[in-house]
Amino acid sequence: MPVTNLPLIQQAMTRYGMSFYLGLGVIGNACGCIMFTRQTYRRTASSVYFLCLSICSIMYLIWSLFPYLYSLDHIDPQKQSIAYCKTRFYGTHLFGQCVRYSIVLACIDRYFCTRTSMRLRSFSSISIAVKLVLIMISVWLIVSIHILVFMEIRNNVCGMFDAYKLFYAAYQITFISVVPPTLMSIFSILTFRSLRQRHDGQAHIRQRDRQLMRILIVEVLINVSTSIPISCNFAYNAATIYVTDKTSLRQEIESFFGYIVQNLIYLISVVPFYVFLITSKPFRNEFFDIFVNLWNKHIRRRTRIVPFAEQDARTRRTHTILRTEHQ
Repeated sequence: MPVTNLPLIQQAMTRYGMSFYLGLGVIGNACGCIMFTRQTYRRTASSVYFLCLSICSIMYLIWSLFPYLYSLDHIDPQKQSIAYCKTRFYGTHLFGQCVRYSIVLACIDRYFCTRTSMRLRSFSSISIAVKLVLIMISVWLIVSIHILVFMEIRNNVCGMFDAYKLFYAAYQITFISVVPPTLMSIFSILTFRSLRQRHDGQAHIRQRDRQLMRILIVEVLINVSTSIPISCNFAYNAATIYVTDKTSLRQEIESFFGYIVQNLIYLISVVPFYVFLITSKPFRNEFFDIFVNLWNKHIRRRTRIVPFAEQDARTRRTHTILRTEHQ
């Protein structure tokens, strides 16, 4: 029996907070898919990475959040099926890594775009972007196989146990909390330096570069800020892995803190589209143009104003037809 109200609070947050996350994230990333497949954006290599980001974010949110919502009112299937236990965690990890490293590839691509060397700028091409995305997905399909091997169900709990729990904590800290934010920060700094070197006094170039900088800053800040809490959580779990005399109060507090940290991690798959919408004026204007065109074409009821003379002629014809029928 719970000794605090934290499990009830966590359940309420799951029911309403995760539902909000799921809806907001799926809608935003679906809009991102529409935007990055338009002719305006699909001619650049960055659009490939952002399209991959949007698709993987949708899969990540559905794969990871929907089971939580389902288990609120039903029996959790991952506690009963070892196959589902393994594949659910494997898919969540796979899609999450693809989301993170899509942003890393986009940051690297932006760096190449800003270089004056034609050789370096040639790496920013759609063909190379597609190859890198396929390589990235293939790498994480292979690297994540250890989850399928070592995940277990013990005492009606699907999770990691014994030495694998310690290994996974170190693995997560390295490839989630350290490597992606570090690469994003390094290539963002290099991009800023390249942009400052390229300024030639043209106002439109400076405006475009400022928009690029804002997007880079916001994305890096979101990833770094969400990586710090999960790093602390992983480090704490690793340090207390062999502590077996935890009280019920301590276990509930640890579980609740881990739950909050996990919710923060979902931000990287929820906010990318909204970051573009807020920080990039051209992106925002084109999106609103699409929305207005769809509204006028499919939603708004169009009423045709008929001149009075035409209405009078139609009325006379109708009366004539009716008199003829009655005769």
